[in-house]
Amino acid sequence: MKYTFKKKNDWHFVEVDDVPFQILERFTYFGWTPKKIQSIIDGVEESKTKEKGEEYFWGNEDVSLYANKNGILLVDEMALRGGNENIDEVTLQLTHDEMLQFLEDFKKFVEENS
Repeated sequence: MKYTFKKKNDWHFVEVDDVPFQILERFTYFGWTPKKIQSIIDGVEESKTKEKGEEYFWGNEDVSLYANKNGILLVDEMALRGGNENIDEVTLQLTHDEMLQFLEDFKKFVEENS
């Protein structure tokens, strides 16, 4: 999973080369702070022992994140609003480690570029 980050004005952009992981680009948003990202990191960490139905949830209008002991599920809310109902195209499953690495990298970028 390869991604890069960019900043323009107050926007933090996520760019992904691998099509299956492009849902991570939905984390592009204005106003990110290290504290906001750390809150998501904490929720994902705590989800490692949560049962299905008790998952951690975070979302904005572009992407939703569900996390429990089975891993991470990202849902592309923009694609759903656009009428795409193909589950394989609007969701991405990640391990806790993959999601946490992405979030830690993103948090570091925001810290260095705020």
